[in-house]
Amino acid sequence: MELFASRGYFFCRYCGSFHFPESAGDDGVRVLGASTEKLSCGGCRKPFVTALLDETYPIQYCENCRGVLIARRDFARVVERRRAWATGQPGPPVPLNQAELSRRMLCPSCQKPMATHPYYGPGNVVIDTCESCQVVWLDFGELKQIVAAPGRDRGSREVVPRETSNTPIPVLGRGDDGRNAFDVLDLLSRLF
Repeated sequence: MELFASRGYFFCRYCGSFHFPESAGDDGVRVLGASTEKLSCGGCRKPFVTALLDETYPIQYCENCRGVLIARRDFARVVERRRAWATGQPGPPVPLNQAELSRRMLCPSCQKPMATHPYYGPGNVVIDTCESCQVVWLDFGELKQIVAAPGRDRGSREVVPRETSNTPIPVLGRGDDGRNAFDVLDLLSRLF
């Protein structure tokens, strides 16, 4: 089994199984039942179940790999709320795993390729997004890594609501001259 230390699980490339040494109840997911949408996980192809994240946000959840498919606007709210109410010391900065940028995943909803890119907030994680469906795919441990990352908003007890429904998801690309198509300050202003 291969250890994914930054996310806290093991994965067997031979049989495709996962092992989670942490308890199953600490991720804020409450399973409600079988999914009525008949969607399958983009990571391990197992059927999703319908669940709630933090008793508020509807998600599609994979009980096998513990991945989460969440609406983009809800993802932003979850991150804001969890970071604002985070307790304890922040985790150490974790370097971005460049190898994850090469993965390819189909959107469980529309079956089109998802954009795989760094999450442009705290935590140095690679997330998958579908612009058409406005959803975010999170592998197990990614949300925890985002919440644990250092930052001024962490533990502030202040959640500043912001409109996210019509803001496009920025994806870094290359311009005609070979340089990044987005200016970093422009990118940050779009996100925050």
